[in-house]
Amino acid sequence: MHVAIGLLGRLLGGTGDDYVHANAILGLAQWLAAMATVVFFARRLGGDRAALLAVAALAGGAFVSGSYRVGIPSGWMFILTPWAIHFFLAGRLAPAVAATALACYMHLGGFVTAPLGVAVAALLARRLRDLIVVAVGVALLTAPYWIHVLRSLPWYVGKKGDTAWMVDPLVDLFWLVGIVAVLRAPRRNAFLVAWAAAPLPWLVQDPSRFVLQSPLVGAVLGGIAIGRWLDGWRRPWARAVVMAAIVMVATVFPFGPPALGGEVLWLRAHYPRMLDWPEMRADAEALRHDQGGGLVLGYASYVASAIAVWDDIEAEKGHWIEVRPPVDPADDIGVAEKRYVLALPPDDGTLAGWATQGWLRVLGGGRWSSVLRFTTRPTPAEAQAAVRAAWVRDGGWIAGACERNDFGDPVRVFTDPAEIPRRAAVRGECRRRMARLQVATLLYAHAIEPTDPALARRVRGGALALGWLSSVVGDESTLDFRSAAAHARFRADVAGVARVAADGGDLGPPIAGMLERYLGAARGSL
Repeated sequence: MHVAIGLLGRLLGGTGDDYVHANAILGLAQWLAAMATVVFFARRLGGDRAALLAVAALAGGAFVSGSYRVGIPSGWMFILTPWAIHFFLAGRLAPAVAATALACYMHLGGFVTAPLGVAVAALLARRLRDLIVVAVGVALLTAPYWIHVLRSLPWYVGKKGDTAWMVDPLVDLFWLVGIVAVLRAPRRNAFLVAWAAAPLPWLVQDPSRFVLQSPLVGAVLGGIAIGRWLDGWRRPWARAVVMAAIVMVATVFPFGPPALGGEVLWLRAHYPRMLDWPEMRADAEALRHDQGGGLVLGYASYVASAIAVWDDIEAEKGHWIEVRPPVDPADDIGVAEKRYVLALPPDDGTLAGWATQGWLRVLGGGRWSSVLRFTTRPTPAEAQAAVRAAWVRDGGWIAGACERNDFGDPVRVFTDPAEIPRRAAVRGECRRRMARLQVATLLYAHAIEPTDPALARRVRGGALALGWLSSVVGDESTLDFRSAAAHARFRADVAGVARVAADGGDLGPPIAGMLERYLGAARGSL
């Protein structure tokens, strides 16, 4: 998929904006492929009525529909899996091998998802000889990939970044109704049973992804089951009324956020914005004009990847990275040897004060983010004073006023023109203050590197956690990543450190205790 984005972006012109457009085009293509897959199999197995119900359920849910519209690689894996099973059961082994292998190349999880579906189909259809042929073919075609994975196993940490649970109740109801129906006669419904079984390993590896994308088969299962039930009705007018009602509910209010409502909200207010591309373009421009070089560390998981669209950079960590060296040499690189893209506007007053001290230099930035380089090393006493002042001033504000970064009341968000600007301002302020805590922590790490490199390394890790937290509390890409209880715990943690800072106590233990609770999530996302 990444190769496809690169080729299409190059064909469109090769600029950063062209690659952004290429990604959007391929995301639309994935959504269309998902819908076409549902139409084909639901209509083939249940008729036009089943196809209409299945598409309405899948397209109507904001989350599952949006996951395919965004175009993440796992989406293609879920789309290719039923085709691999279909070709296998039809006796077309060459296309079955090709579809299974392509699903594996689309996502590492394809190695268990598509083959499991084909294996279940083979067992139900008693086609074990064909299964061996397909298995050998897939093993040969994917050998470059799985050999590389086996050789690189020490690098595979398997950590998963923070995600929000995204549930579409109506399509999940379709899932349950459909699976109950087909399990009554599993051999007669071998294709549907195999397709339903294929995503099950995701319940172990990533349950939230199972809930988000496996409804592709759930929509088909439910559409066929409900369609067959309606076929038995004797009154056509009653059947038509029920069909129209189900389609209307699926489209307008599928017991959860409707995809149509999300599209209207985006057209009206451009909310939620997963990526602020103009901001990333401005940061890339600042990096391009910096002649010093060095690794780039973004405050959030997506920053460096987004900037790389416009600028040829070497970035530390990555986006949702699950593969990294067992011992990352970047963790031992000093503060001043890197460049930072942080969620602070270039004209931030506190940032300007630190720059006046000569401790850092602002290279540029956009409206709410800036590119920094640390310069003169502060003394440990100066750095401690900066950390204490930041926790008193900014930590105290966060503890008292930082709102949970959730989607919000959809009615109020849609009907009140002032709500989205208000949310942006409050969450932006929380993000800014978290970023100040991150910069102060980096200043302290910079100060103690010559005298206590081990502690400095731990402090730099703490700065990673603070950077990710600035994304969690303020970015629209991280809506609902924290529950209300988790956010209350976060504010209490910050309040505890702020109190110690105000009382003049030793900040080391409370800060370390707080960051240890959040560093794991940060390292899983950075």
